[in-house]
Amino acid sequence: MEAWCRIVNERFGTRLKLNDLDTWTSWRKTGISKDRFFEILDETWDTWQDIPPTEPGLAAKVARVETLGSLDIVTGRSKRTVDHAKDWLAHHKIPYERFVRVRGWRDKVFLNYDVYVDDAPELMPLISRNPRMRGILYARPWNRDVADMPRVFKAKNWDDIPKLIVGILKES
Repeated sequence: MEAWCRIVNERFGTRLKLNDLDTWTSWRKTGISKDRFFEILDETWDTWQDIPPTEPGLAAKVARVETLGSLDIVTGRSKRTVDHAKDWLAHHKIPYERFVRVRGWRDKVFLNYDVYVDDAPELMPLISRNPRMRGILYARPWNRDVADMPRVFKAKNWDDIPKLIVGILKES
């Protein structure tokens, strides 16, 4: 989203920063349509080399999660960005077993994973309603006001995620 902010700021003369995107519907802050928001989001992946990791040392942090079980990257992004996203993952040496694309974020819950790690605030209530699923909400500006809910844990950063998964596995 930092790359998205840069593009929007260049095109629309705004001064948005990542922390300004405090809602999943951030397009409203710019006055652009939802469709245009997602078009620009797709465009950011055309220059995937300019997209920074969400935090330093991300590959090593994700590798710690991979030691705890099978790790898939699941995305609801558009088809046109998939190859760029895979290139980004390879470039940053982010480990994973499978790359899975679904039509939209809601479809993720139909994959029946034991634990979902995601930054999408709307996904967590769907996970919370299923007694067999657990979710870890990865802290991002657009989800900081998400209420606590059953079977959903909050991670401030990727260092928190392995500890949370170990706790989830022990309770299972």
